[in-house]
Amino acid sequence: MGDDSVLQAICEELVSVHSARTILLYGSRTDGTASDDSDYDIAAFGPIKEPLRIARPQGRGYLDIWVYPNESLTEVTDESLRLRGSIVLLQRANETEAFLANIEALYRRGPARLTPNEIEARRVWAHKMLARIERADPEGNYRRVWLLQALLEDYFQQRGLWFEGPKKALRWLAASDVPAYHAYCQALEPGASNQSIATLVQVFHGAHDA
Repeated sequence: MGDDSVLQAICEELVSVHSARTILLYGSRTDGTASDDSDYDIAAFGPIKEPLRIARPQGRGYLDIWVYPNESLTEVTDESLRLRGSIVLLQRANETEAFLANIEALYRRGPARLTPNEIEARRVWAHKMLARIERADPEGNYRRVWLLQALLEDYFQQRGLWFEGPKKALRWLAASDVPAYHAYCQALEPGASNQSIATLVQVFHGAHDA
């Protein structure tokens, strides 16, 4: 879970500076995938009007803390899904139980499905981006990076699965769709050829119509 002394110091700061009454630890330090340089991902809730973010180095990793208004504990959105599986570091009474249960219920329902029209539009967009990449100018190079990021999200969204960030997405691909995982890894390699990206687009979206 992380260094208890670090977590204690973080909690004390959030209580004293922001009057936090609920503090949750989430991310890799709760799911067994953390390394020495992993972030401390924390969500706190207190009597504030607007969300604020605290980010700073912490040992070999970083603190990435969001402080939300107390009212946010009654509102579950897609953004809340990153708090799924949180460890409760501090709470008043049992106010987080319903919040975390509602997050779990939202996860089980799954995301809104893309329409066939939107799936086709994204397929066409991906092939258009391949053509732009061939220019090899600054804009084309930017589009190369853009495409590689968008493709991973598209893969999950067009299959009715939650996209939970690159770390979880890549682990899921490695376990559940090995050909897609290998195609994506090859396209991500430094200096990867345009052909490797074209292969990835075909694996994820299908061939370009003549």
